[in-house]
Amino acid sequence: MRMTKPVIRLGRRYRQDLGDLSGLAASIRARGLIQPIVIAPDGTLLAGRRRLEAWRLAFGLDAQPPVRVVEGLDAVAAEFDENVHRLALKPSEQVALMRDLTPAIAAAARERQKTLGRSHGSPTVSTPSESFTPKGSLQEPPRGRTRDIVAGLLGVSAAKLARAAQVVAAAEAEPERFGRLQRDMDRTGKVDGPFRRLVVMRQAAEIRAEPPPLPSRGPYRVIAADPPWPFDADREDPSDRGTHPYPQMSYEAIEAFMRNAIGAIGHRDLAVWFWTTNHHMGRAYLILAALGLEVKTVLTWGKDKIGRGQYLREQTEHCLVAVRGKPLFQLSAESTLMMAPRRAHSEKPAAFYELVERVCPAPRYACLFSHLQAPRERWDQHSTENDAEARATLREAVA
Repeated sequence: MRMTKPVIRLGRRYRQDLGDLSGLAASIRARGLIQPIVIAPDGTLLAGRRRLEAWRLAFGLDAQPPVRVVEGLDAVAAEFDENVHRLALKPSEQVALMRDLTPAIAAAARERQKTLGRSHGSPTVSTPSESFTPKGSLQEPPRGRTRDIVAGLLGVSAAKLARAAQVVAAAEAEPERFGRLQRDMDRTGKVDGPFRRLVVMRQAAEIRAEPPPLPSRGPYRVIAADPPWPFDADREDPSDRGTHPYPQMSYEAIEAFMRNAIGAIGHRDLAVWFWTTNHHMGRAYLILAALGLEVKTVLTWGKDKIGRGQYLREQTEHCLVAVRGKPLFQLSAESTLMMAPRRAHSEKPAAFYELVERVCPAPRYACLFSHLQAPRERWDQHSTENDAEARATLREAVA
């Protein structure tokens, strides 16, 4: 290897995307060029295009970087190795470097402050030509906030590095709970997704640890409602009602009952899972809108057996997921399709309640118009059949 100052020619380049050079330029400006630019004997650039452009960004087009001259087959191999075998640091590796760099940079900053305090004067800003040596020796410590300096040396934003550090710290403290977040972060190189999942997981744990709401009083963060829809809203024949296992309600009565119940026991940040049939889907949207709830998605229950139908025979049932305020949803890979065997009339599968508990954290849950044979753990029933207050509310709504 020999050091020289030839004119560097770019020639034909295989790598075109140089990415953001600001972090690399800051590192070169602060610590020098640790690895020289690799060129052929005629000055053609072989390896180090990003370092060259970052050097020029740091010190100007006329500043000459240190170079290494190679020739023959080594010249071809140099560019191949530079572009193919280079591996970017994983986010957790960047965090490890940050932990090592931060104390040293902070100490250098304190020392500089002491020096400035002794001199009682303004620091002299040196130019690259006065302070830099191509051999990569250290210069005066870089200035600015420590976290910004470290991020600049690593070539990432300070905010991204801070988020990655939180993921790593959580994985170290609770590897069984958060270790997967760090593994996903390192595997993809993406920080924002694992960080958001970390925030949601922590919020979910805090919500589940809240004091449980009082039965029939609330406030409940999550409510599941399975109203007794009218199968034929135009028929007034009382004998027709006897064909159903429970009293039906009109659309107006359902809306009034829901309004009273949600107002009495609903949390300000509320998620409502509202069951409906294909026939009543449009009316369900109208009722939720009238209650000030915004529908976000629809869960479809696909059944193993076919049922009745007015135009097509029913084999699906739907649950509208609506919100008020900002309820927390702990999302993973949940589908909008839930396949489960058909149950007794209006009885929902256990898979539904398990899904709600996974997606919507809460200390306890409420069921309106519940048709469960027995209460589920962590679920409180508020049905027109077994709740005196609910029956009173129903009477008021129907009146």
